[in-house]
Amino acid sequence: MIPQIYNTIAVVWTTITIIVLKIFDIVLTMTNGQWNTQVLANLMFDWMFRGGGDFGRGASIAIVIMVLVIPIMVWNIRNTRKEMEGR
Repeated sequence: MIPQIYNTIAVVWTTITIIVLKIFDIVLTMTNGQWNTQVLANLMFDWMFRGGGDFGRGASIAIVIMVLVIPIMVWNIRNTRKEMEGR
């Protein structure tokens, strides 16, 4: 059963990952990170631009986010190319 719906699971997982990374602007606008609504991108923004200029911490979080996103992007690009070649 799982091998048949693996591609669907992967697309949904990728979409959820992208939405989670894009939630930064909503959290920043609505709550400004207060009331335990801090997300990783908001934490990066706070440390880099608000928290006294701790650029090292902010940059390290940006690199962690990038390292987590790159495998997803590569996987999606490969699958898209496979699908386009098959048509």
